[in-house]
Amino acid sequence: FNRVATLRDTWGTESTGNEAKKRNRGRGTGTAQEKPKAGPVEDVRRVAFRVATILEAGPHPEADSLIVCKVDCGDTSEDGSTEFRTVVAGLAGKIPLDKIVGKKVVAVTNLKPAKMRGIESTAMLLAASNGIEGDDEIVELLNVPSDVPNGELLNVDGMEASEPDAMMKSKGALKVFDRVKASLKANSDGEATWVDDNNNSHRLLTSCGPVTTSTLKDTVIQ
Repeated sequence: FNRVATLRDTWGTESTGNEAKKRNRGRGTGTAQEKPKAGPVEDVRRVAFRVATILEAGPHPEADSLIVCKVDCGDTSEDGSTEFRTVVAGLAGKIPLDKIVGKKVVAVTNLKPAKMRGIESTAMLLAASNGIEGDDEIVELLNVPSDVPNGELLNVDGMEASEPDAMMKSKGALKVFDRVKASLKANSDGEATWVDDNNNSHRLLTSCGPVTTSTLKDTVIQ
């Protein structure tokens, strides 16, 4: 609902290395068998959906439609201290700032940083919307169980563990993200899901349960 791809559109817009070949030499046969290589990682598993907490939020000094947030995405420096991220989001006038600060949310943390009206944004916050433009639009940041630690990587229900790119910055990688973003929905139970090409819904899961919305159902997530 902000920065990079999303703040470039109307919303106001870790990579596995090549697996080493393993050989299983049959005893007494003199032959070497190579294990088949793993297939390509599905698009949604390449996106780093991580749990985060918004620590501070305020208006952007140069844009009325934007806010600037200080966010704990679970990053640490070499000495073990917490490193915070700055996130620019197109949420001004959509959600009261006092409802944002202290909230545990979902952030996309492996998109290329982008400057938004002079301030570099280094992550993206996911929010659901009823899709109505103007004053009647309802926007809700996604809810995460309070016991989930910041930085935890979400998994997709029914799929193997996520394997995010280190950073999605190439044109191809950004197209992957656009495809994933377009398939994020809140289902009829208010759970955040990714819908695959066969129209099957897969919930976004934390170690303590699903990611949810507050009231919105059957709506888009951006």
